[in-house]
Amino acid sequence: MTKQDLLEITRTLVEHIDRATQGLRAEMLQRMDALRVEMLQRMDEHAASLEESIRDSQTEMLKAFISYQEGQQIRMRGFESKDVEITERMAVLERRLQEIERRLLLNPPAA
Repeated sequence: MTKQDLLEITRTLVEHIDRATQGLRAEMLQRMDALRVEMLQRMDEHAASLEESIRDSQTEMLKAFISYQEGQQIRMRGFESKDVEITERMAVLERRLQEIERRLLLNPPAA
């Protein structure tokens, strides 16, 4: 066997290894892309489910607050009809609070 024969065999082996690794690399990239697409689909499904759960929670909280608010309004109407003085005091307090809020909005305190 001559030096030229050894070089030719070596060159042939290198070419064969290059083709084999290129095929493996291409297959690996295809698999990675398929996994990436699958993961994105799953994330979209979970995101939609999470959004729905959040909306349901918000709806339940709003329903609970509405019930509470209705009860409070009934109590306030009872107080107002029983005692005019309380109503007048509440009106004064509301006006004062509105004035304070207006002043704070126009001249907010320095941070």
